[in-house]
Amino acid sequence: MPAPAWDTIVVGTGGIGSAALYHLAARGARVLGLDQFDIGHDKGSSHGDTRAIRLVYFEHPDYVPLLRRAFELWETLNGEAKTPVFQRTGILQSGPPEGEVLTGLVRAARAHDLPMEQLSAQEVRKRFRGFSIPDHEQAIYDPGGGFLRVEDCVRLHCRLARAEGASLQTGECVRHWYVTGKDVTVETDRNRYVARRLVITPGPWAPRLLPVFAPHLSLLRKSLFWFDPGDDCYTLDAGCPVFLFERGNRTFYGFPAVDDKGLKVAEHSGGRPVASPAELDRHVDTRELEDATLMVRSYLPLAGHQLSHHTTCMYTMTPDGHFIVGHYPEIPQVCVVAGLSGHGFKVASVRGEIMADLALEDATRHPIGFLSPERFAAPA
Repeated sequence: MPAPAWDTIVVGTGGIGSAALYHLAARGARVLGLDQFDIGHDKGSSHGDTRAIRLVYFEHPDYVPLLRRAFELWETLNGEAKTPVFQRTGILQSGPPEGEVLTGLVRAARAHDLPMEQLSAQEVRKRFRGFSIPDHEQAIYDPGGGFLRVEDCVRLHCRLARAEGASLQTGECVRHWYVTGKDVTVETDRNRYVARRLVITPGPWAPRLLPVFAPHLSLLRKSLFWFDPGDDCYTLDAGCPVFLFERGNRTFYGFPAVDDKGLKVAEHSGGRPVASPAELDRHVDTRELEDATLMVRSYLPLAGHQLSHHTTCMYTMTPDGHFIVGHYPEIPQVCVVAGLSGHGFKVASVRGEIMADLALEDATRHPIGFLSPERFAAPA
């Protein structure tokens, strides 16, 4: 049997797939990227202009070593960009002292000796003009955090991958994949490709392309809103930080106004279930808009309330809220990243490096044991 044309095929070239494509190509692999849409599209989970990146991580302290490497890689990527894809602004996060956010931040900071500043509500109001949190709440300021320009990250990784010799086919929908001896075959609506290794980073298409995990994955519709900033204190140029507010059992987050769209605000909690990406409702949800507007009025009192832009995206959720990263169960030729649960883009750079490690070397130095696919390999 002749050798396959490709060392590795990457299915899905969003945030993580584009990074994997680049790292594989940079190591000399013959690599092909496949995506059903154009690069930087708005149909999945890697769009919406900005994503937060922070080292002090309330979700789980085991992410911190991965985030350290992610920061390094984003800084390196900045050197290849006309406009920085990673912008350090600091992140202000607030909530009740006993809440999930603040207790998780303190736990991560202590476990990894990370710098942070604990602030009272009065100190927040004094230091950050335009921000107001209730007197019974507190805040933590992470000076190293900031945001990533999502679509720019994807496009830049793809451009660099091509410069390293990668091939990239867009407008091709992957129908299915299967093992053929020691190799893997991928069939699209146009062609058939064979490679020694397969990397699948499917975003919200994971339930279809990764059937063993389908019983454990669910899709949530998420709305992103942009408001008139109202006051220049909420602009990037004025030093406005990225922000996150825990309010009861709900969490909202947002970004400074970085362009003419305005001040971006969204809810991290909640979300409406979606059966499949094809069924995503992209219209403005009046209740969600009202909730976002109320949050702006309460915590950002100088901001305008006029909606200037809106879009939707999807979270692909796992039961425990943590990623799936590693080899597909019982098929070592296939490596996967799925179920990013609404907090995965910030580590896309290092996830791409990890996928290259696994595809080329079957192992990685990065600590990914807590994200093992095996925890969801059994029936739900």
